[in-house]
Amino acid sequence: MQEFTRYVGYDNPDSFRGILIELFAASQKNGLFFKEKLPMASMDEITKASAYTAASFNNADDIKKSIDMWLHDANIPCDSAAVAEVMAAAVEECGANKKNNYFVFFCWLMKYLGARPQTLFYIGSASLKELYFLLMMSAAGVKVTLVSYGLDTEYVKLKFKDKITVKSGQHNSPLQIDFSKIDLSREAALAQMRAEGERVEGLVKKLSTTAAGVFEDILVERRTRVIKGGGVYTEDGDIPVYCAALLGYDNDDVYTNMLVKFKESFAGLKKQLIFIEKPLSNPNADEVKALGSVTRASTAEMIDAMAMQINLPGDKTRTALARKALKDLLSEMSTANQTVVFNYAMKFVTWLYRCTQARKYSVVYEDIPVVLYYGDISQSEVYFLIFMSMCGFDVIYISPDLSNQQTAVDKNVGGRIQIFALPQSKESGEFPKKAVKMKVSTVAYNAERDLDTMLYGGDTGIYRSFQFPNSQSVTLKTTFEEIAILWKQEARFRPGFSTAGNLVSVPNIFAKISGVQDGDTGRYWDDVRDKLTPETILVVKKPNNNSNTATDLSAYRQFYRNGEIDAERLKNSTLNKYSYLPDRIQDMLFYKLQETCSSGFLRLEGDELMCSVLHFGMNLSKEFSQIIQRFDFTKKIPKLIYIDAIEDTFTLEECIQIVLCNLIGFDVLVYTPSGYKNLETYVKNDAFEEHIMNQFLYATEVPKFKIPSEEKSSGFFGKLFGKH
Repeated sequence: MQEFTRYVGYDNPDSFRGILIELFAASQKNGLFFKEKLPMASMDEITKASAYTAASFNNADDIKKSIDMWLHDANIPCDSAAVAEVMAAAVEECGANKKNNYFVFFCWLMKYLGARPQTLFYIGSASLKELYFLLMMSAAGVKVTLVSYGLDTEYVKLKFKDKITVKSGQHNSPLQIDFSKIDLSREAALAQMRAEGERVEGLVKKLSTTAAGVFEDILVERRTRVIKGGGVYTEDGDIPVYCAALLGYDNDDVYTNMLVKFKESFAGLKKQLIFIEKPLSNPNADEVKALGSVTRASTAEMIDAMAMQINLPGDKTRTALARKALKDLLSEMSTANQTVVFNYAMKFVTWLYRCTQARKYSVVYEDIPVVLYYGDISQSEVYFLIFMSMCGFDVIYISPDLSNQQTAVDKNVGGRIQIFALPQSKESGEFPKKAVKMKVSTVAYNAERDLDTMLYGGDTGIYRSFQFPNSQSVTLKTTFEEIAILWKQEARFRPGFSTAGNLVSVPNIFAKISGVQDGDTGRYWDDVRDKLTPETILVVKKPNNNSNTATDLSAYRQFYRNGEIDAERLKNSTLNKYSYLPDRIQDMLFYKLQETCSSGFLRLEGDELMCSVLHFGMNLSKEFSQIIQRFDFTKKIPKLIYIDAIEDTFTLEECIQIVLCNLIGFDVLVYTPSGYKNLETYVKNDAFEEHIMNQFLYATEVPKFKIPSEEKSSGFFGKLFGKH
């Protein structure tokens, strides 16, 4: 016997309406639909049925033989014994005229079972005969649904009630539906949408994170998440996602660099970053028109129609997830105002298309995409982020302004967003475009063995050559004595070293040594010699060229706008003096030129700043460019040492190139025996450290220095057992 369901009531009118329409659509595709009454048999139908008259009308075996004859002739597979059992009871219970009852049922069987239906949908107050007939069809293998709203008063007389599933609810008023106006193609699509929704049910798994680990967690690929959670990874399997909000901040510089590094991290990943910084505007006229007309006969139908609008080409799973998420979220938001629900639905679908570019391109993801929303947020946008999380996207909302916390908390439907609040608050402003230069305090090392432990300990990172295409300079705030300890350390062993995606933070030294300790020039120049490495550029300051010829820098104005360098245009221009270098080196240099302009370290502004940096930054010597090309940001750090023993201050060219080298990652030392002003002419004091000795010497003669061709290293055992 096939499923037989009897509805006598319902809870949600909109949902139940959808069920009835789906049942009707299924009956029109390959089934039967009856409203109120089954038509009585015609004389022609009775004549045909008479050929299968049973020997006895109250004997199930005799009835079965007649049914078997007809089933054989009609070539219909069926459990004739189950049908005969119900028919025998029906002939007995539905009136004194058993022969008449028999032919009524047999004619209905021949007519309706003969149509080979898969489903039968009856809506109305069924009579006892009709109830028995429905039971016969169920016994014959047809899925039967009866919607009677409890008006089938003769149901109490029916035998075999234990074979019927009865569903009720708090409402039993009949719903008025004009089935003649039902769009069957639409209903078929809705049925398909519901089936797809069932397929993806439970596919998105929300993971927990922490305020300290959220950025690292989000960068973990899907495969690793699934396996780490004890699952088995498949292409169409579970989608474990993070959904978090980080509000407020702690340390301003650390916060800024953390955000910049997180965004930079996506450069080398398969993950797609969907970055939202400006408030999401309401759907415009074209976007509303593109969605098409949406029926609003009922809220449920309207939500279904909006869900049907969603299509992410190339991503069948997320299309199904988005359709289901829209329906689930709008239902969970529990607003009775249909217009409000409609407006939310329009926003969610439109914003989904904007974020995924679904109207323009095929949506193909290699991993879980990340939605990063930065800044102040509205309640609609909070709901949208929840919607995107339910669709299978990682979501992180960031704002340093704690006043956004209340909105995030109030509209956090189902507690889906993990909300982390940091102690300080400020206006959101724009998302930081560049990392800021930080000063990191160090701990002085007392012995070389301590240094060896740090260099060769098990916690040190191991990196392949030239793993990172770009760097962020981090100036170390040190004592004068620490410079000697840190000077020949590789970058990866210095305090403040870190990596994130394709960006590496290089802790470097940028210091001016003013004066000579105790006036001891011998020890002073020995200190310079000790600092020389094969990767050192040594410059002995010469008198400035007093030529009054001004350099025309106007040619560079075409390569920037609003303080931002057009790197691609500059790269392809005749002014690019670095065109012979590999692309990765050129790209890094242009990035650093921009950082030099944006750092605020130079005492220049506007066009003078931009044109000067471009001109002098594009004219580094080949010695500089060759060292830069060899510079592996995790390893040996190149050096720039200036010795200024004359009275002339530094030129603008020298200052710009010194700052540029520092931002690239060079260690920079400026030895000034006289303590005179030089670097400060164009470089702000907070860009570097100054160490002042106890004596100043004037007209000092600078000895000749030789740059070593190769550093000799005795290795670990040489250091361990050699002289100290």
